[in-house]
Amino acid sequence: MTDSEDGTILLWLKRAAGFFAVLTLLSPVATYGAEPQKIKPPWEAPEGDKKAKNPVKVTREGLNDAAKLYLQNCIICHGKTGAGNGPQAKKLPQKPANFTDAKMMSKVTDGELFWKMSTGRPPMPAWQAQLSDTQRWQLVNYIRTFAGR
Repeated sequence: MTDSEDGTILLWLKRAAGFFAVLTLLSPVATYGAEPQKIKPPWEAPEGDKKAKNPVKVTREGLNDAAKLYLQNCIICHGKTGAGNGPQAKKLPQKPANFTDAKMMSKVTDGELFWKMSTGRPPMPAWQAQLSDTQRWQLVNYIRTFAGR
């Protein structure tokens, strides 16, 4: 090889090394086994669903039925008192709603709660296929009781 060819190869290697150094700096650094945290946009119900009125009156029987449904389906994430601290809550990528937060609960409509419960958004499952409309409206009435405690 000539000195000219050696210089060209050396220049090419320096440029390639610089290129790979930049790529390394620009690549995301991750910890083994860690999943990147995803920030979700606010979970907003469509305006029409927010305005939906709860057709199910609050009754002792309805609240008792809803309490059973809550124990079967919701307690694992939302917790016994609705504070979003159920046994699975710490394992979720996003903290479950805290139904004991009176300020938050005063801002959310029954229609919005019903819509969120019906359609879900991971990790929250959709309950439309598993629970009837009446059961979901009863659950809305029941989870409203947590903010008053």
